[in-house]
Amino acid sequence: MEVNGVSGGPGMDYASEVYSASLAKRAQQQEGSQNLELLERAVESITPAASSGSHTTTDNLGQNININV
Repeated sequence: MEVNGVSGGPGMDYASEVYSASLAKRAQQQEGSQNLELLERAVESITPAASSGSHTTTDNLGQNININV
């Protein structure tokens, strides 16, 4: 590998691998943060809708049961 006209051999190869690994880690961390934000937004948008509104379907559940003995 050659950087700025300097050929470094094994040391330069190692530095290149470390740099690539660092970039990959940063990309993974950024992707993880974005995924967490998406999950938080999804929960925020679902929770209010599920807890509000008419509950007539569940309020009447079980009131029309016919038991014959």
